[in-house]
Amino acid sequence: MFFMPKIIKLFAIIFFSLCYPCLSEPVAQTHVSLLAAIGIPPDILSELSRGEAYLAELDVEQAARVADELLNKGYEGDINAPVQYFAGKVRFFEGNYAESLRLLKDAIESKCFIPDAREFFEHINSVFQTASKFQEKASTHFIFRYIQKKDEILVDYALPVLEKAYEEIGKDLDHFPQSKIIVEVYPDVDSFCKASTLTKEEIDTSGTVAICLFNRLMITTPRVLLHGYAWLDTLAHEYVHYVISKKTRNRTPIWLHEGVAKYEEARWRRAEGEGFSSISESLLAEAIENNYFITFEQMHPSLAKLKKHEDTVLAFAEVQSAVEYILKKGGYNLLRKIFEIIAEGESAENAVASVLQIPFAQFEQEWQEYLRKSDLKKIPGIQLMPIHFKKSESEKSDVEDVSEIEAGNARKHAKLGDILRRENRSDAAIVEYEKAYQVAGLISPQILNKLALAYLLNTQYEKAENILITTRQYYPDYPTTYVTLGELYQRKKEYDKALESLALASQINPYNPFVHQAMFNICQNMGKKEEAALHLNRVTMLMGTFNKEAITNDQIQNPRSQ
Repeated sequence: MFFMPKIIKLFAIIFFSLCYPCLSEPVAQTHVSLLAAIGIPPDILSELSRGEAYLAELDVEQAARVADELLNKGYEGDINAPVQYFAGKVRFFEGNYAESLRLLKDAIESKCFIPDAREFFEHINSVFQTASKFQEKASTHFIFRYIQKKDEILVDYALPVLEKAYEEIGKDLDHFPQSKIIVEVYPDVDSFCKASTLTKEEIDTSGTVAICLFNRLMITTPRVLLHGYAWLDTLAHEYVHYVISKKTRNRTPIWLHEGVAKYEEARWRRAEGEGFSSISESLLAEAIENNYFITFEQMHPSLAKLKKHEDTVLAFAEVQSAVEYILKKGGYNLLRKIFEIIAEGESAENAVASVLQIPFAQFEQEWQEYLRKSDLKKIPGIQLMPIHFKKSESEKSDVEDVSEIEAGNARKHAKLGDILRRENRSDAAIVEYEKAYQVAGLISPQILNKLALAYLLNTQYEKAENILITTRQYYPDYPTTYVTLGELYQRKKEYDKALESLALASQINPYNPFVHQAMFNICQNMGKKEEAALHLNRVTMLMGTFNKEAITNDQIQNPRSQ
């Protein structure tokens, strides 16, 4: 998710607000005149304007050179206040919160009035309440920041994925950033809201849990979501935004930004871009049927600003398909050429029209016709999985919980099935789960998992596997499915498949120690000593203790699991 919020517009308004197309030239001239009137020399104004232009284009390295040169000249008094203000912004974009606040504090305490400087300071200061506690781990191209001790488990997952994304996305888009990229993991929704400038309502509505903003990637820890989320793809998605912003001097509109990011987010694990998820395909098919689309204009300034979660997912699917269409017309060379033209100052619409050699309106028509001919399938009963934030740190994802089952009759049958399963009456449990499934259909991945688990315990492995594969297809980010598949393959002694499934579960929700313990047991039995040691470390990181006894699927998914 990428956008330019109101506050970043305010940050640049002092000197060259006209760098941002949403701000008028008269407004910019007013502030430049204000600084000139209080005696800021023209040569300083010129340098500040040059630095602001770099910052508006997210060329933070060049902006930092300007800031350093100005600071080294040792200006004093009111003349120095705008320099400190600008340098404070640059330090913030560099990820140096403490130095940013020091410079900004000096600027706002001077007699030189700088509009919006205090608001900027207060924003950074509120984020610093979290950022001051960050710990760091670095790789070749990334600096990974986190707070909670349990979030250290993310490091081993994130840095290899980000480095793989760096290589693959770099080759696709022909851009390899030279400075290390900052990645920040926020420990709760409130701190993420402050850092991202999004409201809680916008996050709840859109499902936004990550953002590329202020020259860094920011995500919400999967620990605070009941089922975790596909946070590794999300990190790669935000990294694509970072690359596009750098490559095009921060000039690419939202629709193209999000389309390329969505298409490329899986390149760290796939040889080509991501295809449509089942829910995206179904929403697109329905949009075509009803002639209901989110326009490119409606997507501005951010998909996170759309009013319904379904509209956000539909918008992602639309722009992903638009980029897919562009690539089918001419591959990555064509896409790179579009970005080069945008970087030179042309609009994205003109760039697309120039490269495709057709008017942009014709491109839109041809793309939508391409969509209509894509044989997209509407899937009856499939639903968009809501984002469930934990109400407290102690709340767990529990296989026995039926609160997420919306249909009352289905919930009743599922609860009875749970009771029967715990009494080892799997035959009777299957009957009740089947009744729940008849009521809910594909709507509930939880019911599908309960039914599959009952078949598994009843040693009807083929039926269990078929249900789980269907569930995985429709709800690929629901980790319980992979856990149940892991148990199924263990029972069938298909240990490589078991490890693969459990690994996928841990990538979505790395905080379930019993998944890591199951993987340790399998690796030990297979003689994979290094992998076993890795999972042993993860278990002790999460629990502080370790039990080498074999564990069952019910133990993995019991109320202790996260």
